[in-house]
Amino acid sequence: MTLPLKATLFVRPDAALLGNAIFSGAPIGGMKSDMYQFIALRHELRRHGVELATQDIHPPQESVLVLSLDQVDFFQDYQRSAGQVLCLMLSEPPTYFPTNWQPARHSVFDRILTYDARMVDNVRYFRYHYAIDFESYPISQAVSEAEFSQRKLCILAAASFGVMPPPAGSPSLLYERFSTLRWFAAHHPDEFDFFSRGVNPDTYTSFRGAGLLKRWLPGVVLRAIARRRQRIFDRVYRGSIPPLEKIEYVRRYKFAIAYENTEGLNGYLTEKLFDCLAAANVPVYLGDHLPADLVPPTCYIDRRQFATHEELYRYLAEMPYARYAEYVAAIEEFMRQAPQGVLSTAYNTRLLADALLGALPAAIAATAFSSPNTTLSHYG
Repeated sequence: MTLPLKATLFVRPDAALLGNAIFSGAPIGGMKSDMYQFIALRHELRRHGVELATQDIHPPQESVLVLSLDQVDFFQDYQRSAGQVLCLMLSEPPTYFPTNWQPARHSVFDRILTYDARMVDNVRYFRYHYAIDFESYPISQAVSEAEFSQRKLCILAAASFGVMPPPAGSPSLLYERFSTLRWFAAHHPDEFDFFSRGVNPDTYTSFRGAGLLKRWLPGVVLRAIARRRQRIFDRVYRGSIPPLEKIEYVRRYKFAIAYENTEGLNGYLTEKLFDCLAAANVPVYLGDHLPADLVPPTCYIDRRQFATHEELYRYLAEMPYARYAEYVAAIEEFMRQAPQGVLSTAYNTRLLADALLGALPAAIAATAFSSPNTTLSHYG
């Protein structure tokens, strides 16, 4: 039997991903794994005679196809072998890795996969959506008036924050998360719960000019600044959520603050929104400028429609059950249809596989497509 073609998924050097751990579905960093798209992609490529493995199992020099997951630097000086295809998948937003999104750094790749529709030309740049694991969600349930009255007002579950406003022009929303948390902590701490894997102590002493001020300000002053900021978090912090229990926790609340890490990336809709919908919780969303293109606006509250936190709070706190039930009904309808839509894992697996296999040289591609049912269980 013909051996399968080797392909490499080049990931960051993290034990939670290497050794093919990315395909295990195990929690990563204390959170439910969001790597289900790669599990599905591996199965789909296998059907076409292509075996995908991480770079410690399939060194990129030995693979006919290399898919780099947000790893751009390594390939700037990489010497590819003849006929080898290099592809880049942009997953992390520019908030964290701005240089990854610079077109000049994409020239070493044959194809770039992105969720930002503005970049797509279907020649070198191909679109995919941030796939949602709808199959793992519980069946959507209505919210009775009794449950509505028992739910607490609002939850925020997030790991990352920016305690200082970002530089002008930055798309980061990390400070917006903190700003909302700070307002609720100051005005309505009994109606708002914050969950996280823990707050980094550096958060309490992070501010512009901190390096210089730490040299001149007495330690007692810096400690006072840290205590003041820590008290903001302590008023609303309720600990961490077990990796597989987020939906259960979120369902205890009427609303959730669902801000993406980044705004303005058309098509960057992540689990932050959909975990809330799965819990029949109405999310307050901020991020993608065009969310209504993918999710009906009747399913969420657009944070941009409120000028202040006070205005938002009044809308949430004063919402009657009848209005809330309308949101939940719209959510139920959407969640029934979504597993067959463009946000599904199955749909995006086909998009990714077509883009990757289509980049292979014709002779190699013909070999791959000639045996779509090749059994590869013995391999890797």
